[in-house]
Amino acid sequence: MITDCLVHAFGPVPLEGEGRQEVLTRAVHWAAAKIAEPGVGAAFAGVFVDAVNDPALREVLTTRLQDPYRVVLQDALGEPENRVLLFIDVVVGTLLHRMGITGGPMAEADVAALAEMVVRQFR
Repeated sequence: MITDCLVHAFGPVPLEGEGRQEVLTRAVHWAAAKIAEPGVGAAFAGVFVDAVNDPALREVLTTRLQDPYRVVLQDALGEPENRVLLFIDVVVGTLLHRMGITGGPMAEADVAALAEMVVRQFR
């Protein structure tokens, strides 16, 4: 049920922009904004913790939450699966880590720096 709520809360990733750099930058800012919404980051982190010891939950997270975004990003960027999964891991992992350590979302300046670092890797 929580996974369904997260899928609904995140909705489709906006892939607007001209060129890879803008698409990637907007995707990072979109993910940061979604994770910063009240309750979303905490629910997301809680589900991840539960998934560590629950293979069925990991499968649900992969197929219902991660895969739709992976496929859309692969198509938009023309990148192989492993590169898009790295992008998702780095961005979402960093955002959730910051929230877990500070109790709040990442500051906008740090989101911009994260986007810049990720874009540099995917040029």
